[in-house]
Amino acid sequence: RRNIIHKSLAAGGALLATRTSRASAKNFKSRTDEYEVRKSEAEWSESLSSQQYFILRQGGTEPPYSSILEAEERPGVYACAGCGTPLFDAKEKFHSGTGWPSFASPVMGTSNPSVPNVEMEDVSNIQYQLAGAEVRCRTCGGHLGDVFADGFLFVGTPAFVTGKRYCIDGGALVFVPSDQNATGREVEILRGDLPPRSGGSGRVFPG
Repeated sequence: RRNIIHKSLAAGGALLATRTSRASAKNFKSRTDEYEVRKSEAEWSESLSSQQYFILRQGGTEPPYSSILEAEERPGVYACAGCGTPLFDAKEKFHSGTGWPSFASPVMGTSNPSVPNVEMEDVSNIQYQLAGAEVRCRTCGGHLGDVFADGFLFVGTPAFVTGKRYCIDGGALVFVPSDQNATGREVEILRGDLPPRSGGSGRVFPG
C-alpha cells in the first residue's frame, strides 16, 4: 500500500517503505463499540456506498488516482463520509505523487483544541518511522488511511513543516468547498468515493 521511495539520509542510500492496511489494527480499540457514533454493521452497510463501507468499516484501500478528491484544489473542508466529522482543511492538502489525497495535519477538535479529529494507531516510534500507522475518524472509528513520518521529503508543502504525510483514501471522505454562496442555495458536497472524470461531477446537494 502506498509505496513511496524514501530518500535515505545516508549518502546514496534509499529505503522503500511499504504499508498494507489492516481491517483491524492490533493496537486499536474496537471499531464498533468504543466510539461516539455507533451503528451495527448492517446499518453502516445501508448508510454507506459499497466503496465507503469497504474503506471505512473494513479497512480497505482504494486504487491510486481512483478518487475525484485526489486532484481537488479548492478551499474547503474534508469530512468523514461516515459521520460528517471535519477531518482535514484544504489548506493542509498537497500533491504527494502517491495517488491518494495527502494532508500535512488534521483538524483539531472543537471541544478540545489539543486533540485532533483524526486518531492515530498506537505503535512504537520505530514502527511509525519505518512503516507509518493507521488513522481513523475519532468520532466513528472509520478507517481513513495511514500517516507517515516522511513529510520532510515534500519540500515546499505543508508536510515539510509538520514532518507528516497523512495518506488518505478519498472514498473515506466528502469535500465541502468554502467558495460557495450558501445564501438561498443548498450546500454542495463532493463525494470522494466517485472516480475522477467519470461523466458525473460527484456533487450531491443534501436535503
